[in-house]
Amino acid sequence: MERCVYLYGDSIIDNKAYVGDDECSVVEHLQNQSDYNFVHFACDGDTTQDLINKKSNFLGFKKPTDIVLSIGGNDMLYNLSFLTTDKATFRNESFSDVYKEIFEPLEVRYETIVKNFASQRANLLLCTVYEGDLGRSEEFKHVLDSSKIMVSSLNDIIYKTASRHNAEVLELRNIFTSSEDYANPIEPSHKGGEKLAKKIIEWIKVNES
Repeated sequence: MERCVYLYGDSIIDNKAYVGDDECSVVEHLQNQSDYNFVHFACDGDTTQDLINKKSNFLGFKKPTDIVLSIGGNDMLYNLSFLTTDKATFRNESFSDVYKEIFEPLEVRYETIVKNFASQRANLLLCTVYEGDLGRSEEFKHVLDSSKIMVSSLNDIIYKTASRHNAEVLELRNIFTSSEDYANPIEPSHKGGEKLAKKIIEWIKVNES
């Protein structure tokens, strides 16, 4: 059976703008490494809410055999300012605020997306969010450690959601392991994208057999 793979997400997949002219994006690596049919719906900058708003993207021209989802990183990025506010006096209040304002609504949105994709009866791969290479930028150095806690909390949501919907999880923190894997503090480089594409293709092949 011919594989039709839908790609949804943000700049982790849609990283063409961040690689050199003579380098490949994640999608180009996928196309170069296989003959599978990839339908590219990922959009740089998208959040979970953006993806929900694009309901038409849930229906493509051909029923997918496989779906790859990498979303949520921008939800974290746009909320990094929360880590530098003086909103709460006590730690318990701080954690409670983070949960109620960021993670509780994020979990609802993520569940909505995955539930929709699971109804397609395609193989479903959920990518975790990596920690980035924030240490290379003065802009992010002050939230380097605390942002890892936020990323871990998001990834906990991803793993729990995958379990509920019989989806598989690709752990990006095990793929993007060095500064060379990033084109900047956030997006994948040519090298990192190649590593990600390889893992996605390996997953497709396992489900193909």
